[in-house]
Amino acid sequence: MDKKKSGSYYTPLRLAEAVANYCLLQLSAGERITVLEPSVGDGSFLSAISSSKNLERFGSVLITAVERNAEELDKAMALPLDPKIEAGGFNMDYLDYHFVEQQLFSLYIGNPPYVKKNLLDDKQKELASLIHAEKGLSNKSINNIWTSFLVSGLGKLDENGILALILPLELLQVKFTEEIRELLKQEFERIEIFTFDELQFQECKGQDTVLLIGYKTHDEAGTFYTNIQSLDELLEQRFEFYQNTALAEKHKKWTHHFISPEDYDFIEQLKIRLEPISHYVHNKPGVVTAANSFFIVNSDTIGQYNLKEFARPILQKGFFVNGSVDFTEQDFAALVAAKKPSYLLDFSNLEREDIAGELSDYIDMGVKLELPTRYKCAMRQPWYQIPNIADAPSAFFFKRAHEYPKLLSNDAQVLVTDSAYMIEMRNGFELNGFIFSFYNSLTLAFAELEGRYYGGGVLELTPNEFRVLPVPYVIPEDFGQYKQDFKNKKSIDELLERYNFSILNTSLGLTQLEIERIESIRKKLVNKRHRN
Repeated sequence: MDKKKSGSYYTPLRLAEAVANYCLLQLSAGERITVLEPSVGDGSFLSAISSSKNLERFGSVLITAVERNAEELDKAMALPLDPKIEAGGFNMDYLDYHFVEQQLFSLYIGNPPYVKKNLLDDKQKELASLIHAEKGLSNKSINNIWTSFLVSGLGKLDENGILALILPLELLQVKFTEEIRELLKQEFERIEIFTFDELQFQECKGQDTVLLIGYKTHDEAGTFYTNIQSLDELLEQRFEFYQNTALAEKHKKWTHHFISPEDYDFIEQLKIRLEPISHYVHNKPGVVTAANSFFIVNSDTIGQYNLKEFARPILQKGFFVNGSVDFTEQDFAALVAAKKPSYLLDFSNLEREDIAGELSDYIDMGVKLELPTRYKCAMRQPWYQIPNIADAPSAFFFKRAHEYPKLLSNDAQVLVTDSAYMIEMRNGFELNGFIFSFYNSLTLAFAELEGRYYGGGVLELTPNEFRVLPVPYVIPEDFGQYKQDFKNKKSIDELLERYNFSILNTSLGLTQLEIERIESIRKKLVNKRHRN
């Protein structure tokens, strides 16, 4: 919890050295440069600058280090530094520093803390909001404290200044950073994006990171990308930049740079010929229990506490449905037999005066676990009654996936948790046709582009990202055979190879070569997500 509150995931020295060495080479040589490190932590960037071979390009270097943790700041200030470096420290929250000090710097460098908005105190939230407002940004772009460090840095640079920050991959791919990406293009003549195959912060749950470097002025303007397979490439500067003109269009995610402009334009032209998922289906989140381990239980717990009258069948996780496009009564029975949590406790009609015996014991156990004080439970009256439990959906789509997204018909008529979106068909369309049509290389390629991914290669699609995926709607000739082929497949690649042509040729008239090109694009995106 301390890590979550402070966001202090310190930069590995080798990464700091690679970034510092590169940035010092980009600055114009001269008598004196000034550097601001907004979250100095244990001082890895101070050490990296001090040991850089490119320090010789400058007569003197003045470094201003800001750190709210006094003990850590003292450690950083005690580090042995090159004689030409003069370092001064500010023991304060950087959000306060932003408004207190107005000096401009040659280089703004560091690794900002990663703290979600709900863990910030009221003062921090107010200061973050003011920092964003200075650049005309809305509050919706404040989802984490790192965005305020980035936005602040834009105003801390002199006319030739450089910004270099190690940031979450969220910068490139999520909705709340869309405004910030547009702001960066306005503020900098040149932007460089470094993505990494290696995880740089092992302790941060596999958080993927990027290195953003922005130049106030530059002879070669534009937005440039490169992927670093090993830090040696950055340390030794063995990499090549490339541009992706497809990203010049507003609101495009910067993760699209993983494919060429030509390939992106090719699939975009196909997308505009198709209707999105929202044309065919309604979707909404599954059941939000606020405490799955208490409200979703196995058959043993049902028997132990005599809860049968409150038990409703439910599917909790996408992990339980690997390999099929339908979830059957037999599948549910297998989960029950395996003692998986498969029953939702629906106390919606339970009156307080009826709570007695084993039921009272179970409710008391929830109280001892302090469930009534949890935010979502505390909003309920009484806390143990889950609101808005809908009927079992016709199908469900799991929002997170590893090899490929999971869309299944709900033949078992079970409920589903908010790990999935509940699916109902619009009038005029068939569920079997929708499921059959969803699994093609074009739709799955856009799932990679529209979604975002996290450490370990997990793909996630929000409801809005799911709704905009293009679907070449086709009615299958034999859905029963398709279900068997899907279940018996060795990989999703095998299924796509078998059915791509019947879907994409029928709907779009594509040739086999064009379909193979789409599949190649999909594989490239998946391989990037999986670090292959």
